[in-house]
Amino acid sequence: MISHAARIGSHGGLPISAGDTSFIKERAIDRMKPFLHWMIACIVLVIIVAGCTQPSSPPATPPPATQPAVTPFPTVTPGTDAALLGTWYLKAMTGPGGSSPVQTISPQIDATFTDQGVVSGFSGCNHYSGPYTLTGEVLQGGWGIGVGPVVSTLMYCTDTSDIEARYLTHLQNAASYSITGDTLPLTDNVGSALVFQRTPYGPTAVPRGL
Repeated sequence: MISHAARIGSHGGLPISAGDTSFIKERAIDRMKPFLHWMIACIVLVIIVAGCTQPSSPPATPPPATQPAVTPFPTVTPGTDAALLGTWYLKAMTGPGGSSPVQTISPQIDATFTDQGVVSGFSGCNHYSGPYTLTGEVLQGGWGIGVGPVVSTLMYCTDTSDIEARYLTHLQNAASYSITGDTLPLTDNVGSALVFQRTPYGPTAVPRGL
């Protein structure tokens, strides 16, 4: 009797069966479930907060727009011809194809070409000036040239007004030029020509038609 009581006391009470042990485990698990749910909720909350506070990636910078290639227009610079520069004196003035040569009665009609693209001179009564451009074209009558518009003083001379008007018209219609020795013809598109010479007029020389 005494030994049985001692065995009971050694277990702190009644003996514990296997069923009791399983029951105790289930009760412990039931008690831990709220705590586990709370921990899971906290972990999920931490993940969500971390995802919200993480700096977002900057938007990708779009590639620069490709601009269409622009081909610049060529810069046209008036050409110069060293052989043309200087003063030329009118020798003759002809109509289309060399017809109807005109005898000039002015003591001097001349043209001075500069390397700045300006032609100027005396047209028998008035002084004139205007731009000229060498086009660089190779034409039947020589090389391409354009003259004008020409401006002049406004004096009126009875003896030379007609020849002066013809001269300035032919000069501004010039389309080609050529230089052979001492001679410079300026020819328009219908073959009318102003023929100059490099040699100045002599004391009694008068330029005449061909």
